[in-house]
Amino acid sequence: MKNSVVEFTQLLLQTPSPSKDESRLAEIVVAEMKSLGYDEAYVDAAGNVVGRIRGRQEGPGWLLLTHLDHVDIGDEANWPHPPFSGYLDEDERLWGRGAVDIKGPLAATVYGAAEAKKAGTPQRDVWVASVVEEELGGGGAAQLVPEIKGRIAAAVIAEPSSLQVIYGHRGVARVRLVFAGSPHHAALSRGADNPHYDLMRFLQRLAALQRPRDRVLGASSITPTILQADTSSANRTPGKITLILDWRTVGENAEDMRAILADLTRGLRVSVEVPELWEHGDLENTPGMKMEPDHPLVRQMEAVRRRVLGIGPRPGLWAFATDGRYTHAAGIPTVGFGPGDPTLAHTEHEYIPVSELQAGARYYAALVSEEPAL
Repeated sequence: MKNSVVEFTQLLLQTPSPSKDESRLAEIVVAEMKSLGYDEAYVDAAGNVVGRIRGRQEGPGWLLLTHLDHVDIGDEANWPHPPFSGYLDEDERLWGRGAVDIKGPLAATVYGAAEAKKAGTPQRDVWVASVVEEELGGGGAAQLVPEIKGRIAAAVIAEPSSLQVIYGHRGVARVRLVFAGSPHHAALSRGADNPHYDLMRFLQRLAALQRPRDRVLGASSITPTILQADTSSANRTPGKITLILDWRTVGENAEDMRAILADLTRGLRVSVEVPELWEHGDLENTPGMKMEPDHPLVRQMEAVRRRVLGIGPRPGLWAFATDGRYTHAAGIPTVGFGPGDPTLAHTEHEYIPVSELQAGARYYAALVSEEPAL
């Protein structure tokens, strides 16, 4: 067992765990849970870490949910400190890939739940889980949630939020559009046969679109990302241009998206592929999560935050998607909270202040000592 949440976080940062290669980190987390006195700690068939601290009362309890995997490091030359060093700088900040997404919050949940047991057995069971393949769309959560949902009254998604209570985030879908043309020598400049012009018209319409809105989640966003043409010759027009849209949804289903795209593509030579939510192979087409801002669970989490950490940012929304979509879809009241600045996630300047890491652990300890307010 490490002597503190800081040392444990350093060890996690020094252990690479890219998606689909999380087993070594899983072993470390389970060993730490056992050393801290968890009643159960194991790796399930999917590779997820699952820990349990038994409560005094029967019935569903808390789930503190993080993940094991991280994205790639990018260009190592851009890192102020080596990305797998767990370097602690003079300003008491821990550096490394996963510092905020997700190893700092992971360590805080593991130690927070253990502190709640040390201070007196919690009212209800506390489940602390860290799953595989979150960065690939949530394969680990997709398998874990159905197995434990009957034992969970409330889920806390421990992604970085700068210690802000989070009551929702939008869903995500990847939409593919293929603009068709007739390839020809660029010198002929046949505009009607060049798919770039239909692409241009589409993007102009998209820029002017009034996006769908939700009372809680706000507006959706539809962002062009990847663009590919089927030619590598500068003097040949393409026969096909493929555009990928990153669609952050606020309740739209596949039928809604197709209707919007039908208007945007009217009169254009283009085919549209809109995947059904939950059915795409990479699990990246999933709805979001949301709670009413005045839900008793949101109010409870904010009250604990004020009592333990003082006044901070008001509850709000995440811009990014999380595995909370799986707990929410299973009917489990789901709220987010975590240490670390979310804007540092996936960057080459990823760090977490020690003070925030420790504050997160204190918060989780206080929260799971109470019964979920439902």
